[in-house]
Amino acid sequence: MFWHVHDHRDEPEAGHFLQAPMAVALQGGGAHGAFTWGVLDRLLDKTDLAPAALSGASAGAINAVAVAWGWLNGGIDGARQALRELWTAVGRMSLLSPMGLPGAGLQFDLMTRVVSPYQFNPLNLNPLRDLLAGMIDFERLRRESRIPLFISATNVATGDQRIFRETEMSIDVLMASSCIPYAHQAVEIDGEPYWDGGFTSNPPILPMVLETDCRSLLVVKLTPDSEPGLLTAAPDIFARLKRILFNAPLLRELDALAEMQKLLGRTQLVPGDLRRLRDLPVEMVAIEQRFFGVTSGSALNPHPDLLGHLHEAGREAAAALFDRAAVAGHDRRAK
Repeated sequence: MFWHVHDHRDEPEAGHFLQAPMAVALQGGGAHGAFTWGVLDRLLDKTDLAPAALSGASAGAINAVAVAWGWLNGGIDGARQALRELWTAVGRMSLLSPMGLPGAGLQFDLMTRVVSPYQFNPLNLNPLRDLLAGMIDFERLRRESRIPLFISATNVATGDQRIFRETEMSIDVLMASSCIPYAHQAVEIDGEPYWDGGFTSNPPILPMVLETDCRSLLVVKLTPDSEPGLLTAAPDIFARLKRILFNAPLLRELDALAEMQKLLGRTQLVPGDLRRLRDLPVEMVAIEQRFFGVTSGSALNPHPDLLGHLHEAGREAAAALFDRAAVAGHDRRAK
């Protein structure tokens, strides 16, 4: 099952990157996951076969599982509908959340520095858990998923990453992958407590490209490629520090992949699967810096207006990817 473009509609012919069996890696980032929704929505609108694989952490994991579940029920249309239902419901929930009140984000940040979720939420209530449990039949997904999944979580005791596959998928896995430790209690799986997968694998890259037959890789980043300017306010400094820390696992994996490709490129005498890895093209779509300003909304407050802006920005970013791929394809044919 591949993500393979052959319906060009009224757009230029796509380049080889979008024609190859493509694996898609989805970074975590709270409400900014609606940007990923937009990217996926545009990709699904353009293509008509399943992706080679999906990986994700936190919000990326939720998006990946929503696509896999929707695809199981209705192919492309089912996947797009599942994503829309998910983020529409998340937006509705935010209207009932106190996080949208003036100053609520700062108050929550200060509170979580001295009070743990075991104290301010002893019953471990989580509306997102209820939403996902009602939306997805995880037992059926484990049995019948047509898309390979690689979902990360972080073992609290060891600090190691754990990658969950589609045959292991459950509501606990999704909650573990998206468990911010200062906001939610750790999620226990197989007797081990887990936190957000973004701490160790945000998102998984190497397991996906090594264990599948993908011929290209698309990474959807929920951290901007750069954030120029000197930060002087404490909230801005802490927010930027968090983004750097959550982006570090992705940079490590991409560096490791690039080093593998460099080593394999020193000789032509390599087996077929290693040639696939050596020649694997990597593309990236990154969220814009404008979504991280003081007036841009919080990743902890998925207000419908913010989600709508993020979704549209994601679609535009995916469209730009199509344009780049079309130009690359045209250049190759011209040679």
